[in-house]
Amino acid sequence: MNTTELTPHLVNGIDTDHVTELATRISQNEDYGKFTFRANNQWLKGSRSRTSIHGFFAGGKEDTSRIEALIVDADQPAFLAGENTAPNAVEHYLHSLISCLNTTLVYHASVQGVPIDDVEVSAEGDLNARGFFGISNDEKRGYKGIRVNMKVKTSADVETLTQLASYSPVLEMVSKAVPVDLTVTTS
Repeated sequence: MNTTELTPHLVNGIDTDHVTELATRISQNEDYGKFTFRANNQWLKGSRSRTSIHGFFAGGKEDTSRIEALIVDADQPAFLAGENTAPNAVEHYLHSLISCLNTTLVYHASVQGVPIDDVEVSAEGDLNARGFFGISNDEKRGYKGIRVNMKVKTSADVETLTQLASYSPVLEMVSKAVPVDLTVTTS
């Protein structure tokens, strides 16, 4: 009897065998790669709200692996009449962008066998609240621009790292503006 325990191929803490198997299945079946993620937000009070993230659709079926919903709160800083208990929506937006860039870089580097010792990603975005408050129709209500800095400790070159990070879904959504269908109802 063979008692040798098989261990997954780990690079940068990522199970590259699992990622490669998943990518292969997606390449062989377009529907397997279609995902639907969902989030539900409930107003709590004042400027506070809470988002619940639970199941999602992936691999051709509903994924119910999360036993409990993941909870993410949002608030406003005191300067904007909030209670400062959680990041605000535009700060969450930056978090979404930089965490996706980080994950994307590490996953793609891992599958290609590129060792990463450390990754630090920071972002800052500029907006003018005159648009949000309806003071000026000439001002965008969102970010006018976002600057992202990635510091990567690795032997790989900057061109390779930039190419790997560019696969980020959130980077594409941010830079190419995803259409949003907004429906409002009353009860």
